[in-house]
Parts: sequence; structure tokens; C-alpha cells
Amino acid sequence: MKSKSSEGLVEKIRHGDKYAFEILFNQYYSKLCLFSNTYLNSLDLAHDVVQDVFIKIWDNRESFYIKQSLKAYLYQAVRNQSINSLQKNKRKQKLENRFQKRIEILKSVNEIDQPIFSTEELTEKVWKLVDELPERRRTIFTLYRKHGLSYKEIAEVLGIARKTVENQMGKSLQFLRDKLDL
Repeated sequence: MKSKSSEGLVEKIRHGDKYAFEILFNQYYSKLCLFSNTYLNSLDLAHDVVQDVFIKIWDNRESFYIKQSLKAYLYQAVRNQSINSLQKNKRKQKLENRFQKRIEILKSVNEIDQPIFSTEELTEKVWKLVDELPERRRTIFTLYRKHGLSYKEIAEVLGIARKTVENQMGKSLQFLRDKLDL
């Protein structure tokens, strides 16, 4: 159940009242960080997640409508953002593990025709190769990998079909695999 005070706060935020937003932030920030930390086991990541939630609220304030209690909304938003952060970190860890396994296999079989790169060196090489991609492909790749946008979000930002984003990402990844011989 929504309280009258939270309805008023939401209404003020929707109309761009920075003071109301500051009240909301100060009232919930610490509690939400502790809550996020129960998912992430990292206060630094939890702070980032909660800040991201508040940034999204402010950026989308004109459409900030709450159908449940404000408190429940905030906790649900932080929970979802925390889970998204975990999934993103798992994907990154999975890629790093695949890379390390590949290195171990190459070392054990002595099939090394070219030098083995550290993760940082490989990342640097990948981004140099990304610069060689056609502009639209490079933009899509960067929005996905550097900025963490979903295919759907990229499609909305660029005004193209989600399928186009999928196809362009596939071509980008194939280009990188071919150039890196992975």
C-alpha cells in the first residue's frame, strides 16, 4: 500500500524536484546498499548498483509511476539490478576462464605459433581490432560490450531492428575470432 507521503515524493520527483529526489536518496541509499550487498558480496559493487538505480529513476523521472509501495519498488529495482550485475560478471568470468583454458591447452600441446597474451593484452588487441569494424558494427559492439546495453536497448537507441543488432554482433564476433584465431 502506498503512503500519501511517498505518493507526494514520487509526484515531486516526476516534476523534477531535486530536493524531493535528494530526500528519497538519503532515506534509502544506505539500506539499499546493504540489501544489494547480500546478493553481490561486495559493498563497492552494491554502491554502484544502487547509484545506477537512482540514476535511472532521475533520468526517467517523467515516467516514474509507482503501482506498489515506494519502498517495495526500490528494493525490487535494486534486486533486479543486482542480479543483472551478477549475470554480467558471470559472463565476463566465463570468457576469461575459456581464454585461460585455451592458453593451457596451447601450452600443453606446444602449438604456440604466436605469443600468448595476458588478459589485458588480449583486451587491448580486441579493442584495436574493434576499431577496424565498420562504423555501425563498431557502435553496436561498443554499446553492448562497454556500456552493457541489451540487444533490445541497442536497437531502440539506434532505431534499428533487434535482429539487425544480433546479426551485426555475430559478424563482429566472427571477425574477432578470425583475426585472433580463437
